[in-house]
Amino acid sequence: MKRWIWIVITIIVALGVGGYAYARHSQNEKLYTDAMQRGSVQISNQNYTAAETAYTNALKRKPNDNKASVILNQTQTFMSANDSFNDRQFDNAKSNYQSVADTKKGNDLLKNRAKARLSLIKTIQANIKKYNKIYNQALNQTGEGKYAESNSTLDKIFSDKSIKQTYYKSVLAKAEKLRDKNNSALTGSSATSSNDFESSTSSSDTTNNPNVASNSSASLTSSEKKAAANYKGSNEYTVTPSQKEINGKEITASQIASARKQISAAGVDSNAMSDQDVRNVIKGAHNSNESIRQYVKAHY
Repeated sequence: MKRWIWIVITIIVALGVGGYAYARHSQNEKLYTDAMQRGSVQISNQNYTAAETAYTNALKRKPNDNKASVILNQTQTFMSANDSFNDRQFDNAKSNYQSVADTKKGNDLLKNRAKARLSLIKTIQANIKKYNKIYNQALNQTGEGKYAESNSTLDKIFSDKSIKQTYYKSVLAKAEKLRDKNNSALTGSSATSSNDFESSTSSSDTTNNPNVASNSSASLTSSEKKAAANYKGSNEYTVTPSQKEINGKEITASQIASARKQISAAGVDSNAMSDQDVRNVIKGAHNSNESIRQYVKAHY
């Protein structure tokens, strides 16, 4: 009799343990499914931090689940791309958006949004290249004392309907700054005779802007004067030796070449800049205690 009692007790315990395990498994499946659905909804609502949390919770329920792992990584990469995009680091953003778009078995909505951003970045970078080309042309005209022509060139930037967008904030700022310098020079020209203006060596525009050449030519030889008149970039022949130096040491050709690469990496066409333009960037970055890339992004 006692034997049958133990058999019954064993069966009851086994059924209880099995039932508990099944209930626990079912509950875990439900929590996993709920977390995955919540993540999908949060992506749809563009609440990516909440989506990241949801997929993390799904992986807690199924640590080796490939689907949750793939979409979590895709979501985090998309968030990183957005951060780079908002900081106008378009090359980094483009790389991450491409990774999101190429994700196999990922979230289709994230893929489509990444592709849309890639198209936008392509447009932005093309516009930045166009604006910088116009700006550099205007900068050279200012350096040659052609202030009205420089303003006319800058108008191509100001009249573009896209320039007010936040992506082009730094380009617009430097264009407006150059226009202000041109206007100051033009106002000064109208207030004095042309001879007085040409002989002035203390113009605030030429003193404060190394790209605008001083009109004094007393220290130049006849060949240097001719070269200065024909030079189309920032005028190498009309800057003082100190404008080619940092802490009394001349900026070398290798430093200029290295700086050009960093300028290009920052999204500015360094090929459109003269060696003196590049020296000015090197000096500006040094004086601001910034990297060349940081300086270019802030001032160009």
